[in-house]
Formats: sequence, structure tokens, C-alpha cells
Amino acid sequence: MKKNNSAGWAESPVALISLLGERLPSVHVLQATPLHGGLSNRCYRIQAEHAGQPLHLVWRPNSPASEAFGVSRQHEAAILSQLESTSPLLAPALFVALPEGILVEWVEGEMADDQLDTASLLSLQVAVHRLPPPSWRLDCRERGVHYWQALASELKDVTLHRIHHRFQAAPTLQWFGDTCCHHDLGRYNIIVGDPLRVIDWEYASAGDPSLDLTMTIAANGLDPHNAVLQYCQAAGIVAPTEIKHWHQAVAYWQPWCEYLALLWYLLGWQHWQEPTYLEQAEILKQRLA
Repeated sequence: MKKNNSAGWAESPVALISLLGERLPSVHVLQATPLHGGLSNRCYRIQAEHAGQPLHLVWRPNSPASEAFGVSRQHEAAILSQLESTSPLLAPALFVALPEGILVEWVEGEMADDQLDTASLLSLQVAVHRLPPPSWRLDCRERGVHYWQALASELKDVTLHRIHHRFQAAPTLQWFGDTCCHHDLGRYNIIVGDPLRVIDWEYASAGDPSLDLTMTIAANGLDPHNAVLQYCQAAGIVAPTEIKHWHQAVAYWQPWCEYLALLWYLLGWQHWQEPTYLEQAEILKQRLA
């Protein structure tokens, strides 16, 4: 399978600088440096000047890959604008939205690691869930269909067909009312500081908070039982029946998260040909089979 090179200018710093110069004539772009990591992003750090003042930004492009992963920069821009007015210290500020992508604030600091304790991480999760929910929402079945349609036929073996059709035939339950959900709250998307800041809001939407919590547990390799207890403690949930309901919800969503992650990693392999994506997909496929 050949690498998808249809992203065009998004893979060329020189072309990106030229594009931004055309779109933003008052901004003098000095440098565009590729940022490594991120399955559905191929972003750039932008150093620029505007009205004599330095600008440190991140370019988050629209591309065939971002479309395949179900990323909407329009939605991302909308939630960052909303957060700037309600919780300005939580997320990067939006600088500008363009047809080709968005420019957002570069957040200085170190990426969180295991030194960020689980209680602090889940308190941050609770804070996100208390934000006003966006007008769009994540539906697991619809997202699975989207990934499936974007996936090349040669990657759809018999086992994958069976897994996909099993989940598409299964019901999706609503355990709790919709809240604002980040849907990718790994430590790799948290910048350590006072306060902690959350980046990469591309998958954010309204949704069941227990699904978001399950995704956070998976992203950070947390023990589900203890994570639910710490989340409930942070959220002020004390009734045993309510805590039990959260445990049941997380157990229910765990295979759904693995199903979506399986298709997500296969798309990563399809677009970027990085072996770790295929390795992760194979692990999940065998687990779900």
C-alpha cells in the first residue's frame, strides 16, 4: 500500500509558509516546524510576527487524513472559541480559522507524564464534563461506520468484518446525560502548569461522560475500578448505587472503545505507514475476535 500523499501543502513547510502568507498578509511567518506524534494530525509549530509582536502558534490542518478520522476543524474552532469565553485557561486560544485549517495558541510547558497523579487527571476530566456541551455529539456506531468507509478494502479481512458487523448490530446505551467530552484526555494532551491545560480538542463533542471516562482510562492505562472510584470522588458522587452505575457503564463501553481504536489504528497505518499503528491494531483485533 502506498503512503497517502494527497495532503499536499500540509507536508511541506515552504508551501505552508506561502499559504499562510497569502491568507494572512498582516502576519509574517518566520518558521514552520513539523510536530511529531498524533495519529490524526500532522501539525506544525508556527513562529511568526504580527504588528511587531512575536506569535507562537500551532497549525492544525484540514486534510484527507483528518477527514478520514472524522475530525472537523470547524467544530474544533467552535469549541475553542467557546472555551475562551468560559474557561480561558483550560485550552489553547483560537487565533484564526481558515478553509485549510486552524491556527491556535502554542501552549508552553511540558507534556504530562506519570508524575501527574490519577486523582488530578480525573479531576480535570470532571472539570471538562462540567463545561457546556457542544451542539454536536459523538455516536459510537456512526463513528465506526465513518472509519469503516474510509478504510481500504485490503485491510478488511474476515476477522475485521465479523468484529465490525457485531458492533454495528449491537445496541448503544445512554448511561448518563450528555456533557462536554474531550474524547482523548491522555496525559500526552495535558500540559503541566498552574493550571493544567488541555490541548488537541479535535474529537471534543457532546456525549455520554462515561464513554469519555472509559476512553481516558484506556488512553492512560488506568485500572478501571480505581479510576471510576477516583472520578466519582472528584465529581462528588457518593451514593453506592450511583457509583455502581458508573462501574457498569465503563465496563459496557470498554469493548466499544477497543472497536473504535482498532479502526482508528488501521486508518493510521493506511495514511502514514507507521508499523506501530498496525501492531496496535493487530493486538486489538485479536482481543476483540
